[in-house]
Amino acid sequence: MKTAKLLISGSEHHADMLYISGLFVPDPFIVIGIQEGEHTTWHGLLSPLEVDRAQSQSKLDEIHLDSDWHEKAKQQGWVRSLATAAAAFLQSYNVQDVLVPADFPLLAAEQLRALDINIQPSPASLFPERIIKSEAEITQLTLAERLTQESMAQAEQFIAACGINHDNMVIYPNNHAQAGEVVTSEAVRAVIETYLISKGAVPSHTIVASGRQSADPHDMGSGPIQAGQPIIIDIFPRLVTSGYWGDMTRTYVKGKASPELKRMYQTVLEGQDMGLNMVQAGTNTSDIHQKITQYFDAQGFKTGIVHGKQGGFFHGTGHGVGLDIHEEPRVSSNGSILEERQVITIEPGLYYADIGGIRLEDLVVVRQHGCDNLTQYHRQFELD
Repeated sequence: MKTAKLLISGSEHHADMLYISGLFVPDPFIVIGIQEGEHTTWHGLLSPLEVDRAQSQSKLDEIHLDSDWHEKAKQQGWVRSLATAAAAFLQSYNVQDVLVPADFPLLAAEQLRALDINIQPSPASLFPERIIKSEAEITQLTLAERLTQESMAQAEQFIAACGINHDNMVIYPNNHAQAGEVVTSEAVRAVIETYLISKGAVPSHTIVASGRQSADPHDMGSGPIQAGQPIIIDIFPRLVTSGYWGDMTRTYVKGKASPELKRMYQTVLEGQDMGLNMVQAGTNTSDIHQKITQYFDAQGFKTGIVHGKQGGFFHGTGHGVGLDIHEEPRVSSNGSILEERQVITIEPGLYYADIGGIRLEDLVVVRQHGCDNLTQYHRQFELD
């Protein structure tokens, strides 16, 4: 009996749809994979607006005008929807059993079930093979990470050129149109994001969090930047042309850091090196996370509730990166066995509400006997 895989979604923000179609489409459309034995034929049902572009640009095997299938559904007295058009197509192939993504639209699923289509949700990605990257995908990820590094350099150079006023605030340099004014997280973010957009990458909630804001790992950061305080910069842009992401983090201090911050930074740096040195095919990611956590504890940086807030190292060590910014595998206490050509981050951090946070993040490709670090960028803490 024939079975099928079914997706109904736009591809701009749905990694599975983009992966199989190879086409950026903002509005929902239909993709159906008809499985016969070991072979799957991928069909795209698209609107008149998109069908010609899909013919020339998509990775799908067959392209169809969805209007034809809407008409077939209408002839059977079915309500007009993408789900009923898909049902008409599935019926033409005598398919009743369909696997759909975990986030498949509920209304579409109910409409299909009402038409005697058996819907089975996939527990994760509809394409588990996405976890292993092709060399072509690694090329795209390498490009994304190169632009990420270049934008980090823009931020680093900007902060380094700034001055410090008598109130210990970071200020624009003398040769800037805003000379003497206090620099904000928003200003540094603008430097980063303007560069990325000019190079064909879309930034997304770039983190420039300083002082106590840096103690919250996903605080975007806002307001004035003070000298001597940690500034976490986490940049994760998406390539416009392919949809692949870059991801890296560096932490800086403008001026001089306190001995406490220096020791904290050095501990995170050494923890990251431990993690990077453990990455290779066959390693359990929980072992990487546990080793870093134990090292932080041994250095006196404990994890738990400190002054009523989370403190220490309370997130995972890393995650997969591809067409999603966060995807499998996870480098955490849950654990999974690394495989060659997976692409993951190694990003330990320490965070305390009364001090601030330190995080360092590199993007690496898992290889048989180690890893290729795509983040070819130095780790400098103090910017004088």
